[in-house]
Amino acid sequence: MTITNADAAGSALTARDEYADAIGAAIRAAAAYYGSGDSPLDDASFDLLVSLVQAYEERYPEHTDAASPTGRAAGDAAPAGEAEHTAAKRR
Repeated sequence: MTITNADAAGSALTARDEYADAIGAAIRAAAAYYGSGDSPLDDASFDLLVSLVQAYEERYPEHTDAASPTGRAAGDAAPAGEAEHTAAKRR
């Protein structure tokens, strides 16, 4: 599945295989971003892709896949909400 801003602007995932393809695309893009730093998707396209996945999950909660990026953070490095954040000290 290839997502571009123009293609996805009014799109919705309507089939379970489209949903699965979108999850795979998001996982690959996040792995590339956090690995080599060279993601096939720009930030806006990635965010749009994840929002399409989330909208599908809201319509069909029984289809929610554990691999979905909607419940993960930091390129799947930690579950959402559990990523440790640090703050720089001001001098």
